[in-house]
Amino acid sequence: IFRNLVEENTGGVSSTKPGIEGLLDQGRSFMLQPNQTAEAQHKMVKDTLGGLMTPVLPPFYRIFMSGIVPKLGTEYDGKQIGPWFYAFWLTTIVTPTFFGFLVGPSRPNRRKDGERGGLVVEKCKFLQESGCKGLCLHQCKIPAQQFFKEELGLELTVSPNFATQECQWSFGETPLPPNEDPSFPTGCLKGCESRAMMA
Repeated sequence: IFRNLVEENTGGVSSTKPGIEGLLDQGRSFMLQPNQTAEAQHKMVKDTLGGLMTPVLPPFYRIFMSGIVPKLGTEYDGKQIGPWFYAFWLTTIVTPTFFGFLVGPSRPNRRKDGERGGLVVEKCKFLQESGCKGLCLHQCKIPAQQFFKEELGLELTVSPNFATQECQWSFGETPLPPNEDPSFPTGCLKGCESRAMMA
């Protein structure tokens, strides 16, 4: 289902490879298209995540997790009175169900401020298989942060560790701007297939 959504949202980019390798092949082909932009990659992933969640889940999440008042014809329509106290912790319990196939095993932990709402991906399959910072940042980290904020009403910081391939997700934590974020190092990872293809 996810790969079909990616194909739809990339304008027909597909791959004959199975599983995660095929998904990364699709993502890399899309990333390396002529005149490709980071913004287009972000939109593709957000549209894919939206399709995966169906039209039903985001409104439900916005009300019962983020505390956003639905449009009922009152003066409070669209105002956010949450997130509710359980939102961060409960999201760490639910998220592995939706994204486990993509990133691999994960477990709840605490954010750097000591509060509940952390989720650590022990070895990110997406990063491990791709070996590519560009795919990680523009087809996972940034669009995931944007999707949770814009569509679900919950702040999220995704912090990949390119040395260990571990990734920390912190729900309720505002991400740093890209120019201040240490997740945006210069240069490619050793053995990156994307770099070889660009060359």
